[in-house]
Amino acid sequence: MSTEPKSSILTESGTNELEIIEFRLEKRLPEGGTKVCYYGINVAKVREVIRVPDTTDYPNAQPNVLGVFSLRGKLIPLVDLAGWLGVPTPSDVDSKVVIVTDFNRMSNGFLVDSVSRIHRISWEEVESPSQFLEASDQDCVVAVVRQEKNLIMILDFEKIIADINPELSMEKYDVTKDKRVVIDDAMVAKREAKTILVVDDSAFIRRLIENTLRSAGYNVITAKDGQEGLDNMIEFVRLCTEENLPISEFVDGVVSDVEMPKMDGMHLVKRLREIEEYKSIPIVMFSSLMSDDNRKKAMDLGANDTITKPEIGRMVGLMDSFVLNDKPGE
Repeated sequence: MSTEPKSSILTESGTNELEIIEFRLEKRLPEGGTKVCYYGINVAKVREVIRVPDTTDYPNAQPNVLGVFSLRGKLIPLVDLAGWLGVPTPSDVDSKVVIVTDFNRMSNGFLVDSVSRIHRISWEEVESPSQFLEASDQDCVVAVVRQEKNLIMILDFEKIIADINPELSMEKYDVTKDKRVVIDDAMVAKREAKTILVVDDSAFIRRLIENTLRSAGYNVITAKDGQEGLDNMIEFVRLCTEENLPISEFVDGVVSDVEMPKMDGMHLVKRLREIEEYKSIPIVMFSSLMSDDNRKKAMDLGANDTITKPEIGRMVGLMDSFVLNDKPGE
């Protein structure tokens, strides 16, 4: 059983739509019964769904890595997703399936109890989790989708992979030790005069981007989804008009994720480019799904450049080039 998603839709040039694969974990209850837990992942992150493969133990693997398996000539780790989430499920592995993902330039297999269907929805239907859930960057639920009588939890797979593969985590990046980035008094002073809006639904990723930009000197403001980001930018226009100020008094550049509740990053770029004050503001898309096709979509909509999420080391250099007009090597 090998099921490849029939569509690779992420967003069709800013239409604010996506497709998610709904999958399930059967939670064992203390009294002996089970409860179905519903989760989701963007189709664009899924390579295929397969039967549980034979695995080989991997030395010193993280506790929830069950081993590695070979698929189409590539070695892929198999992650016990229920174990990582702390959800006790039936131990009969033969009845389960594996979702093979491909994003952040790496492949992983996630063991789940079943995959049910694909939903095509608007990002407007994707809700942010409660304030309680998003209070910490340790939370792994980035969004919630209501379908029929069920709540589907959209998981932060970047966070999960960073936890399982700490050596590959962007948390290890320290801009102050990056010899490609100039951090002297003059450059820090230039950056301190500039403000960047960071838009990302993952508190974990928002913190990493904010820390990187702030460490280089930039002022940073944040928004947890495209709608909040757009609302902030519209409010800046209102204040500038009211006080007869240039827009640069409030914001000089934007870093945005693509996948976000309420409004995705592609649609955010499209909306910002329709506003006179933001027709030329630097916008960099920072996404785990930056394929050639999605990069073209982002650039066609008006983004200045794109970064694939592991490459956080490119962030400050790109913002310098667009916001400070400081080209590398000059």
